[in-house]
Amino acid sequence: MKLGKLQNLRTGQTVARQLLIADTFWNRFRGLLGRTSLLPGEGLWLKPCKQVHMMGMKFPLSVWYLDKTGHVVAIVDDLRPWRISPCLRNAESIIEFPAGWGKETNTQLGDELIWKATQ
Repeated sequence: MKLGKLQNLRTGQTVARQLLIADTFWNRFRGLLGRTSLLPGEGLWLKPCKQVHMMGMKFPLSVWYLDKTGHVVAIVDDLRPWRISPCLRNAESIIEFPAGWGKETNTQLGDELIWKATQ
């Protein structure tokens, strides 16, 4: 999987210091299953993706929906285990962060996020 950082252009803040891209079927299929937590600044970017499930998960997530231009179109900041997120047609991908990360980073709808590879 590719590793990188993610910056919010509106705030200038690095919202992810360690962001893995899951862009193959098997990497998306595995997702975060088996993990017990995410550290602040860690995340998983599922590409392509319009909806996620939390079946078998052990911790809640902040789920950010992005369109094809990298703009945030929705945030579910506290998706609990054993729940299913909404399915958004205009979403191209989803980034999973620790629960509350949207509020913690002051990320808002319409914010543009920029990826920078670190490997």
